[in-house]
Amino acid sequence: MRLDCLRHGLTVENTMGIYHGTTDGTLTAEQKDELARIRFDVSRYDFIYCSPLRRCVETAQCLRIQGCTADVRIAERNFGIFEGLTAPECAARYPEEFASFQKFDAEFEIPSGESRKDHLERIVVWLQEACSYQQVLAITHGGTIDFLYRMASGMDLHGGSRMFSASNASLSTFDVHWPRVELTFYDHRLVA
Repeated sequence: MRLDCLRHGLTVENTMGIYHGTTDGTLTAEQKDELARIRFDVSRYDFIYCSPLRRCVETAQCLRIQGCTADVRIAERNFGIFEGLTAPECAARYPEEFASFQKFDAEFEIPSGESRKDHLERIVVWLQEACSYQQVLAITHGGTIDFLYRMASGMDLHGGSRMFSASNASLSTFDVHWPRVELTFYDHRLVA
């Protein structure tokens, strides 16, 4: 299967450095205008998945992508107590929890949120199902792309010091023959 992952467009919350995993965000006016000028051809896809979160739905709408199937399994990780806060605010209010979160540990479950392990499990179930198609588009989030990138590069799925989430409004392509995942290209910015 060829899998194109389109990360949602830039949100107001992204510009402010706010964690908004499962909290709906809104695309910036500039991003909406930019996406509306792009001609995104979806005719090659057998199936189109879209995270049900507003930033992904808005991205699809701005690009005039129709026929999407909403799938919560590719929604962003639930950031629990960090939702709506910036990194400095998280560090000030929840220093121990935020320090654990920044280690990208598999087992650490954010209070009122989700662990990386749980997030990965739902993505893997989705990915296995998606392999029944030849050409798939997924309008998704940085967390999904991070896991796919790590699978393709042979890196540890957890740990490290950075996320491989790609830029907002960018396309990353993977060839998936489960359980093998290969990276074709990464972080290709959409342009009008």
